[in-house]
Amino acid sequence: MTAASPASPSASVSNAAASTSIKTAHNFEITCPLPLTKGNSKNLNLPSQLTPINRRRRVSVEVHEIALNKSAAQPTAITADNAAADNIHKTEIVYVRIMERQHRINPAAMVKEHILNPMAQRLLPDTKKNPNQESPVNFFTGARRRHSDGDDNSDDVDDADSVMKSFRDLTNQSTGEDGDGWLPKYKVPLKMFQIVESNKKRKNIVVVSFKFKNRSTKREFIFDTEDQANEFRQIIHENQNLIQTRAKARLDWALKGIQLQKDERLTFLIDICSGSDIPQSDVGRQSDPYVIASFEGKQIHQTGYRSNNANPIWTLRKGSLFIWKVDALELFESRPGLVFEVKDYDTVGEDESLGFFSVSARTLYKWPDNERKVFALKPLPGETDFKQGNIAIRIRRATDYDIEFMETYNSKQTSMHSQPKMKGAAVIKEVLTKNSRKEKDGTREYRVRPGPDPKRQEATTWLTKDKLEQECMRASNNWVDIGSGNLGKIHLEVIKCDKLPNMDSGGNFGIKTDAFASLVYEDCFVQTDVISNCLSPRWMPWSQRAFVFNMMHTSSQLFIAVFDSDDTPLNDHDLCGRVSIDLSNFMPDTVYTLDYNLFPTAKSSPRDAKYGTITIRLRLELADEKTLVLSNMKPPQSVYVNVQTQKDFHVLRQTVEGNLDTKEYSLSTITAYCDELMSYLTIYYGLEDAVIRLFLWRGGTEVVIP
Repeated sequence: MTAASPASPSASVSNAAASTSIKTAHNFEITCPLPLTKGNSKNLNLPSQLTPINRRRRVSVEVHEIALNKSAAQPTAITADNAAADNIHKTEIVYVRIMERQHRINPAAMVKEHILNPMAQRLLPDTKKNPNQESPVNFFTGARRRHSDGDDNSDDVDDADSVMKSFRDLTNQSTGEDGDGWLPKYKVPLKMFQIVESNKKRKNIVVVSFKFKNRSTKREFIFDTEDQANEFRQIIHENQNLIQTRAKARLDWALKGIQLQKDERLTFLIDICSGSDIPQSDVGRQSDPYVIASFEGKQIHQTGYRSNNANPIWTLRKGSLFIWKVDALELFESRPGLVFEVKDYDTVGEDESLGFFSVSARTLYKWPDNERKVFALKPLPGETDFKQGNIAIRIRRATDYDIEFMETYNSKQTSMHSQPKMKGAAVIKEVLTKNSRKEKDGTREYRVRPGPDPKRQEATTWLTKDKLEQECMRASNNWVDIGSGNLGKIHLEVIKCDKLPNMDSGGNFGIKTDAFASLVYEDCFVQTDVISNCLSPRWMPWSQRAFVFNMMHTSSQLFIAVFDSDDTPLNDHDLCGRVSIDLSNFMPDTVYTLDYNLFPTAKSSPRDAKYGTITIRLRLELADEKTLVLSNMKPPQSVYVNVQTQKDFHVLRQTVEGNLDTKEYSLSTITAYCDELMSYLTIYYGLEDAVIRLFLWRGGTEVVIP
């Protein structure tokens, strides 16, 4: 059976940004045999004679017409000023929709089917009387049937990431009446649907393929007549040809006056400069905006978020700059071009979309070097229209120096100034994650955190205690080079901590300190990876634990502190303990493995080790000893370290000073400063009297002459 229907009001879907309506739909009723293998790559199906009656399907080839509102229309550098241009840029999407019958279960018919076809599945269980009763198992696929309908659900015989599940249609609207209509099951874009072959012996059978990313699966469509199968093939081929024709016409229109070289590659340096009047999606505070750049649905870059800021400025350290390489022809074939979406970062829950804008291929290709342009934010389909917000970006063709600089910077600045963020669901998952296990031979293994070695994932996911100790003592793989000094280099690795205090309140429930180390040296401020839920963390060689500090003065102190990471917006990271190290006593070109006790402040008393210990590995590398000695003739320079957030400032201050804030504005602090000044005055009186007696001793000393 086949039918073609025009667009109708009942077949349209709309939202604040766009409306979609079905322009035409050709319907066919088919039989879809059960696939016998996972993925069905070899097209092995159950013979049609043994296929249950509930394997009837309706296949609809639908042409959807999308009408974009003015607020959602994407910017384009091409103005369609005639009917031909309107036809070229017409927004239509072709889907192949597969529907299953929503029929009432007739016990007599099911019994008859079961008797006539012993290979079919068993009757549905009575879930009303026994809701815990399991559904029957498919004999061939092992998949369980759904209780909600009479379908065997065998299209989903693959595992959780099956191709067919990627095309699930969640519309759930019946197209019939009296409970005997058709329910949407799959909705496949035509570009992911392909007719593979036809059965030469039975010409009413069409073999089709569904493709999603790098995976595919095959199905057999058995039509009632050969004419229906031929008509289906013809409709599919006509729509595929139409899509290709329009794509070529759009490409010609977009190129209009531009001659691309063969296999031309484009490399852009893109700078996401700033935002203004960013919408507020949080209650009682501004949004925490960040920008995602994507091309053809794939994310190519993401900036860091700016906390509580309606007018954010993204810097190099916040991911404002990135290099993007793309094939020129691929760029012009892309309809939306380069898309930028602004989102609001939320610690708990999903990040909310604040709007987007896109830059067309023609605009990118002809962008004047280093020109700054401002784009207004518009809502994505189905998202809230805030009617405000702008993003400024700057683009130029990247030079060899730009590419080399970004590659070098990205290799050295891997998450140096911010901690890995775990959202609410990730925090719960981390708590519930099993961090140790017992093998059959009785040995206990521990999960390697923050993760296994990317090059040896299977071998380094779980390790025994002894192997953990051996692994963490190996040489580091990733080093972060930082600092502006030129007298020498300090190679430092944070190896491990032991017996840290539990700073989390959920200790009775197995929640422990999420430890990371903070290091401050001259104008440098760096942090290690977070080792979650552990009081004796070990930093592995492949994690961020190794740093190279460039020395400015020999008398500079190295400050190291260990914190409990707290990602809730209102709480700071909790200080476990700190230590300051005088580097002037170390010999160059010597590897030191050092253990230090941690204390919350230099004034801790008594000096016990209840705050844990830290183990580091250190080596000094001096450029010129003569220059080093001469540098001691000058006092050390004052340096200022800039941080991005208030949390980072508190971490920096406590690393240097401990948890005792000597600059806190309070009456006790003012009194302490007054007492200090009065003590200086007393010292002055004593010094004055000493100087007078030293130089004028003759006038103040009685000498007896015999």
